[in-house]
Amino acid sequence: MNQSARGLTIYYCGREQCASGHFFGPAIRKHYLMHVVLGGKGLYRAGGMEYALKEGDAFLIKPQEVTYYQADKDEPWEYAWAAFAGTEAERLLSDYRQDENGYVYHFSHGEEWRTSIVQLADAFQRGGHNMDEMAGYLYLLFSRFPMQDREGGEYEKSYLSRAEGYIRHNYSYPIQIGDVANYVGIDRTYLYRLFMKYKSISPKQYLTAYRIMEAKRLLEETGLSITEAGLSCGFHDASVFCKSFLKTEGESPLQYRKKIRKEIR
Repeated sequence: MNQSARGLTIYYCGREQCASGHFFGPAIRKHYLMHVVLGGKGLYRAGGMEYALKEGDAFLIKPQEVTYYQADKDEPWEYAWAAFAGTEAERLLSDYRQDENGYVYHFSHGEEWRTSIVQLADAFQRGGHNMDEMAGYLYLLFSRFPMQDREGGEYEKSYLSRAEGYIRHNYSYPIQIGDVANYVGIDRTYLYRLFMKYKSISPKQYLTAYRIMEAKRLLEETGLSITEAGLSCGFHDASVFCKSFLKTEGESPLQYRKKIRKEIR
C-alpha cells in the first residue's frame, strides 16, 4: 500500500507574501492544497462560489477542481500552504469541515494555528523532510479548527465520505467491503444502508464502478494489456475483469479500446 493510501502524505509546503493583485488560476491541482492566510486579504473562487478571506481564514483546493484565487490590491495577503493527500486527510477534512461545500475554514481564536502552519512550512524548507514531523504539524493545524457538532445526517455523510476516500485510495488492492466498513468504524449493514440512501447503489457496486472507471482510463491512456489493466485496478484475474467490464459498459475491454483508438484517429 502506498503512503497516501496508508494515511497522510505531505507533498510540498511554502509561504509567500503576495504582490498587489497577484493571482493564480483558473487551474487544477493534483492533491489537496490548504492555504492559511497569515495577513492581508484576498478572494477565492471554487465550486461556483466566491469567498472574501482575511487573516485567520484558510481555503482548501480540492484535487482536479478548477479554482482561482487573487490577493487584494490594497492589502495583499500573505499565506502559507501545504499540499497533502491520503485516507487520513479525508478524515481530517470531513471531521473539521465548517460549511456544506468544505472550501473555507476559520480559526476560532489564539495564535496556535499560525505557529503550526509556519512550523510546517519551515520544516519543509529545511529539507530532509521528516514526514512524521510534518504530519504532526498538520495534525496540530487541523486541531486549531473548531470541530463542528454534527446532526445525524452529518455523521452519515462523514462516514460515507470516509468510505469513498478509502475506496479511491485502495481500489487497486484486493480490498473487500468489510475492509471499508472496518476502516470507517461501522458495520457492513450500516455501510450498505448509507450507500443505498445517498448513492442508490451498494458499496460493492460502487467499488466495482470505480475500478471500471479507472480501468477505462488505463485502456485509453496507456499501453497496458487487458490483463495488466484489470490487475492494476483490483480485479484478481482477466476473466473476472472482462465479465465485470462487459456487464457495466455493454462491451468488452478490447472492444472499448478499439473504439477509443478509432475515435482518436
